[in-house]
Amino acid sequence: MSTQADKARSLAGRFGAGRDAVFAPGGQPITELAERYGTPLYLYSGDLVRQRVRAVQAALGSDLAYSIKANPSLGVCQLIADDGVWAEVASGGELAVAMAVGFPPGSTVFAGPGKTDDELERLVACGIHADHVESLAEIDRLAAVAERLGVAAGVGLRINPVAPLLGARMRMGGAATAFGIDEDELPTAVERTLSHAGLRFRGIHVYTATQVFEVAPLLEHCRDVVALALRAADLAGRPLETIDFGGGFGVPYFEAMGEFDLAAFAEGFRQLRAEHATDPRIRDARFLVELGRYLVADAGVYVMRVVDVKRTRGTTFAFTDGGMNHHLTATGNMGQVFRRPYPILNLTRMDMPEDQAITVAGPLCTPLDSFGSGIALPETHVGDLIGVFHSGAYGLTASNVGFLSHPLPAEVLLLGGDAHLLRAAGRAEDALTGQQRLPEAARSAPPPLGYGAGA
Repeated sequence: MSTQADKARSLAGRFGAGRDAVFAPGGQPITELAERYGTPLYLYSGDLVRQRVRAVQAALGSDLAYSIKANPSLGVCQLIADDGVWAEVASGGELAVAMAVGFPPGSTVFAGPGKTDDELERLVACGIHADHVESLAEIDRLAAVAERLGVAAGVGLRINPVAPLLGARMRMGGAATAFGIDEDELPTAVERTLSHAGLRFRGIHVYTATQVFEVAPLLEHCRDVVALALRAADLAGRPLETIDFGGGFGVPYFEAMGEFDLAAFAEGFRQLRAEHATDPRIRDARFLVELGRYLVADAGVYVMRVVDVKRTRGTTFAFTDGGMNHHLTATGNMGQVFRRPYPILNLTRMDMPEDQAITVAGPLCTPLDSFGSGIALPETHVGDLIGVFHSGAYGLTASNVGFLSHPLPAEVLLLGGDAHLLRAAGRAEDALTGQQRLPEAARSAPPPLGYGAGA
């Protein structure tokens, strides 16, 4: 069985790093990149992003949507948009990112519960393909916005099916959930949508799980989605334009996990589509698969510098200048049941054996700020660079960046051997000291009469 160190070295090799002493993605020594841009930093490989996107497109032979929540960095999103991928957004901010980098509005869908009136207005004004509505009330709210703006709005019904998707690490359907309209309300949802002249019924959306590794249950889920789509078409009395199957292909963060079998899934998915190629209800519908983590996770590494090393009561600690405030998921603090380390390497000593058991901890004053204990690394010294792999998804923007007011990391993208700065490192104190201060009169005013009397 491979170890986490083996997995980390394999991931490093995908960056074209070789097995020299210093990690050199795309031929650029990480020591030089760290000196140029500072640490901590997020390093993304644009070449790996493109390879994964194109591999999925070729395998599925179907439309692919990128879930921008996985990594909304503009440079990463630009590369994905350039390959004709759809955008799946879940906030007004993500919609702005999608429009800024060139995802066409007609190839953009907006999912997520609790959309504000402002977000509904923005998606209608942009003319996106569909708002994937999450409740019956949202249908009416969307219709009111469309009528007020005098613009037709596309609707996709997000359905919470009765049957859960088995074999997934995180489920978001098949039970009482914040996501989607219950399957038994499908007739009402279709009728409600068609009752509004300003709404255009596009199709359905079912996303019930993520981190799925088992192909057979996922294909069975896709068959269930097709059955729902056929019911929806019958209820509407018209063909569907899109069927969004969700996605959730698994990324194996830990050594016991195997790679998702894309080829096996693609074979079954293509067969499913072929079975309905002549059904007038869905033969012209776009079969949409939405992926985020699977497209970008392997293309990122979070790089930190060791600032202190100490040994206490039999345990060696290596303290880094980056932590859970930048990479919450890698420290196991984003709802994980088991806190296991991501693949980690000492990027400046790759020619040395991983014969030390080291706890890698960040700079925050909480024991939660740890990337793992007993990690197999070479003897580590102050100034070494530590890399956390599988960091291209749910990294910086999924983290509590304001906690303890440490500097923000840089984000750098490598493409064709060149490095491109996406976001310069920022000083947290600049944002903090730039806040509006209280006027002197407010600070010196006496408290209201009787304030605190009940204390």
